[in-house]
Amino acid sequence: MAAPPLVKHSTSISSFPSNSLLLPHQDFYKKTNPCSSFFGENSLNMLNYGAKTSRLVSNTRRKMCAVASLGGLLGGIFKGTDTGESTRKQYAPTVSLINQLEAEISALSDSQLRDKTAALKERAQLGESLDSLLPEAFAVVREASKRVIGLRPFDVQLIGGMVLHKGEIAEMRTGEGKTLVAILPAYLNALSGKGVHIVTVNDYLARRDCEWVGQVPRFLGLKVGLIQQNMTSEQRRENYMCDITYVTNSELGFDYLRDNLAMENC
Repeated sequence: MAAPPLVKHSTSISSFPSNSLLLPHQDFYKKTNPCSSFFGENSLNMLNYGAKTSRLVSNTRRKMCAVASLGGLLGGIFKGTDTGESTRKQYAPTVSLINQLEAEISALSDSQLRDKTAALKERAQLGESLDSLLPEAFAVVREASKRVIGLRPFDVQLIGGMVLHKGEIAEMRTGEGKTLVAILPAYLNALSGKGVHIVTVNDYLARRDCEWVGQVPRFLGLKVGLIQQNMTSEQRRENYMCDITYVTNSELGFDYLRDNLAMENC
């Protein structure tokens, strides 16, 4: 039951390793018989890798060709000579829409803010595109983040979330907020009812991020799962079926292999 990906919302950044990238889910999964798969039928990957660049990364860079420079946050997010000005200009109108919604969203009670999730899900099910829902969804996540973990995503972090939602690569340095950025497109794409995977490099970071920023989508009514090394097959399946699942790259890879082996034995 390895899931077909949510193409728009392929991957994402998370935790503190220095390099994050976004990859289309279909690069990892093919449709299989649901008889023994760990993965939800409609999952989508948000990938975050550490400083070591793998062959997969270089292949993906050649394939996608889309690399966004954000710049401007803590001395510049993107490593290189690009200041990120063109990227900021590209997304400025959407950032402005999100900021215009802030006062209205801030005036909502906790229960009214949570109700926004159901309303946004309904609009998605009725055929409204995720792109059109993005400004309101990001405004909702920003407000929930302020209330739950005391952090308000900066405009440049909103841009990082939009870059990921678009299926492009956003490179950020340690401490510049990948963990918080990842939750923005994760929430947005979870509204479609397709699972989202946020992938990082070790069990500690996956657990930390799930327990910390995972509070934000939980507060908004989404189910947040976590995959850890010693989990049983049943526990893994249950967590993969959540709206958003935190997992390491190694666990995800081995679960994919186990799924394929199980399918061969069906």
